[in-house]
Amino acid sequence: MIAFLGWIVSCTNDNGETTNNGDTTEFRAKLLKRTTVPGLGETNYFYNEQDKLILITKVNSRTAADSTFLQYNNGVLSQVEQKIYSPFGGITNIEIIFAQFTSTGASGTYTVFDESGNAPQEQTFEYTFSDNLMKSANFFRSDGSKNLERIYIHDENGNLTQWDQKFYRPGGTVHTERSYTFTEWDANGLSTKSLFYWTYNMDIFQDIQFTKNNCLNLIDGDEIFTYSFSYDPEGNVTNYNAIEAGQSMTLEYYD
Repeated sequence: MIAFLGWIVSCTNDNGETTNNGDTTEFRAKLLKRTTVPGLGETNYFYNEQDKLILITKVNSRTAADSTFLQYNNGVLSQVEQKIYSPFGGITNIEIIFAQFTSTGASGTYTVFDESGNAPQEQTFEYTFSDNLMKSANFFRSDGSKNLERIYIHDENGNLTQWDQKFYRPGGTVHTERSYTFTEWDANGLSTKSLFYWTYNMDIFQDIQFTKNNCLNLIDGDEIFTYSFSYDPEGNVTNYNAIEAGQSMTLEYYD
């Protein structure tokens, strides 16, 4: 089951500009300021004078607090550093360095290390995008073998219809495989960028989303999970509800 706790939500096109999909009426979101899940914690977003996201802070009442710092080179995302403060495991650091970042894809290195500098996990990654939609995410071990593959399939309207995920063993065989389908969408307001925590640090991609319209269901085998959304007069999502979990996330924006 997809847990509500795993959600990381931020609005499409956090810099408030029109995306390059040719439709000047879509995805004019305000700058996201804060998301809150009652009883679980909150996430805060901070921007520079160019409205580029530069800092994300999270306080989780159950497990940890963390901070994510974003750096840019000529306006293009170049590096991300994340510190996760856990009351049980100390500090974990994540460093993401982009070798290239374009409108059709991104690639680079993903490294996890502790405060002593030990790096138990070093990977390279490749993302592909199309019309501001996430299409695939692949992660590779240091020896070049594939560790994780995620494929996102959309209909002709840009709605997410299927999400497939595979984890690979070092020898190349599939370790675990999951597939989710989606059949209903809410077109009443702007799309949220991250509907669920489906990929590493999805909320660092300001202009990329999973789906053009918000998904109202997630079908996992014989189970169906349903969701609902509330919007302000300008179409920004103000509440994001997980019906079966009985929880709601609120979203606040900068003026």
